[in-house]
Amino acid sequence: MTMTQTPQYEHADLIWDETGTPCSTQFDDVYFSKVGGLDETRHVFLDHNQLSERFEQLSQQDDAQTFVIAETGFGTGLNFLAACQLWDHYLKDTPHRLVFISTEMYPLTPSDLEKAVQVWPELASWSEPLLKAYPKVCTGIQTLLIDSNIQLMLAFGDAARSFSKLNAQIDAWFLDGFAPSKNPDMWSTDLFQEIKRLSTPKTTFATFTAARVVKDLLTDHGFNFSKAKGFGRKRDMIHGEFIALDNNENACQNTEVWFQRPRPKHSVKNAIIIGAGLAGAHTAYNLAQRGWQVTVLEKKETAAKGASGNYQGVLYTKPSIQETKEDSFYLASFQYAIQHYTFHLSDKQSQSGHPLWHQVGLLQLAQTDKENIKTEKVEAKYLGTGFNRRLSAEEAKAQAGIDLNSAYPSLFYPDSGWVNPAETCSALLAHPNIHLICNEQVTDLRQLDKTWKVTTKNNQYDSEVVIIASAWEANQFEQTQHFPLTPIRGQVSQTVISDTSLPSPTTVICGDSYVTPVTDDQLNFGATFDLKVSETDYRNEDAERNINKLNEISDVFSPLKSTSLDRVTGRASVRCITNDRLPIIGLINDHQKMIEQYQELRKDRKWPYTEPGSYHQGLYANLSHGSKGLTSIPLCSELLCSMIEGDPLPLSQDLVDSLNPTRFTIKGLIQKKI
Repeated sequence: MTMTQTPQYEHADLIWDETGTPCSTQFDDVYFSKVGGLDETRHVFLDHNQLSERFEQLSQQDDAQTFVIAETGFGTGLNFLAACQLWDHYLKDTPHRLVFISTEMYPLTPSDLEKAVQVWPELASWSEPLLKAYPKVCTGIQTLLIDSNIQLMLAFGDAARSFSKLNAQIDAWFLDGFAPSKNPDMWSTDLFQEIKRLSTPKTTFATFTAARVVKDLLTDHGFNFSKAKGFGRKRDMIHGEFIALDNNENACQNTEVWFQRPRPKHSVKNAIIIGAGLAGAHTAYNLAQRGWQVTVLEKKETAAKGASGNYQGVLYTKPSIQETKEDSFYLASFQYAIQHYTFHLSDKQSQSGHPLWHQVGLLQLAQTDKENIKTEKVEAKYLGTGFNRRLSAEEAKAQAGIDLNSAYPSLFYPDSGWVNPAETCSALLAHPNIHLICNEQVTDLRQLDKTWKVTTKNNQYDSEVVIIASAWEANQFEQTQHFPLTPIRGQVSQTVISDTSLPSPTTVICGDSYVTPVTDDQLNFGATFDLKVSETDYRNEDAERNINKLNEISDVFSPLKSTSLDRVTGRASVRCITNDRLPIIGLINDHQKMIEQYQELRKDRKWPYTEPGSYHQGLYANLSHGSKGLTSIPLCSELLCSMIEGDPLPLSQDLVDSLNPTRFTIKGLIQKKI
């Protein structure tokens, strides 16, 4: 599944003048005014988009709203930081959210960005989290968490191409970048076509330039404008609003018609979620943070009794050499998950008093010649980014804190780590807007008018919005029977190290299996991976398999070879995957109606379709995370909640489409399997 090559970018080449102002050698221009960059930002972009007035009006609304700013050149991040400062002045600790979207063809290196933002110590409250979240690798859209209600969506590469993959509606544009005379590619027809697509009649803009080419582009793409006094020595600037009403289509042009879902119109912010594992808990938490009242129905006696109930779960990544949609998705998910766990779990502890998030790094062993060649190529792919680094056998041993059997170099991911999945679910579900009801097995889903009737063995619940997050058991419902979900049985093992004299690794170690650092005197390792097996009984033969795999990692675990199996415990659970190894996220399509709509695809995959697809309005899925759920679920849950709320989607549209539940119906028709 090879995707088109993502836009390539190179870091900005800077020189710093005698005043400490960064200047671009690529464009021979400064990043901000030498006589007051912050004052210029406030004058041009904040004041002339009327942000003070709009933020104050928003602060008087009780219903949570999202305000979206988009910018055409991120540069040093000054405009973003100034917007954050103004937002916090009016809206800190409110339910409202700021989403700031920006692109940059020549991004600053982390060290240059750190130097640049030191010019404005008054913005440190926002520059410090920006520096922590700044992506080491950025392909497509990367979503950064800055504060509890501030989100930055950043794309490196050509602005027009980046915005062409964005699904959003913009409230205010910051048209920034180097001057049109020095960087004409920034002020292109292609870019302004995307600006038009993403705008509504309430959208405003402001820009520092009053060049004729910019005025013409604005007029040609549906904006009016007015002149205003420029900042400092600049005579003029312009600002205005979008007025075009000529059937402006907000949907991404590259999205197939069957993936174009109706925009949500939910009258009440109430939702029912089926399943209280990691997917259900994260989705519930994200909705609750947006002001929704959420009921979570769990068929078992407590939350996280399935695959989310393991004692230690690994934030796992194994990048591909080739650039595929799967690789791009998991790269974005991995970086977002690191932020998510750091942001939401760092201050939370387990019942035994330990942190829920342990950022101890992950060591990926190479155990064969083929794996060694791959690690070498993966290192080269991300060389110099700090995303990973290749360690010699001796360096890997020092990093792991134990002897290792592999004589090959290993890849180390310093930002990775492990969490306690079950206690993470409990912490998320403790939100005051979430009501968890256990021992409630859902038996039927039916929609009457706009309301879903969720029937259990004991009760019936009503809501306009229902989210299915019940893993492989989702196939029990009529609306989801067509999903190709494959169960995977996995058994993990534990042993008490005081009984076995085993050492503790200092980092997560992954080979054909994994082992995590000891916690509460317990060594956790595993796991088996058995496709198309759904039984959860504990099996001694699986414990033996885990012990053998553990000893392939290191001989220091050899005491377990002679230890009787009664000193090893564990649990088995079932995950699920799809045939394309990607999650199922979004509004669930009406399978039978879409077969009727698009049956011509059986005869001609290039059939000229025009009719949008049919969906079960208000019924969503968050499913099929397989063995990488701790990596994929945080971003997928944010994506799903953004769909439900009508917020900007935190992934490039091509990746959103690759997760769309509809893909199985369309592929089935094209391949003549249905």
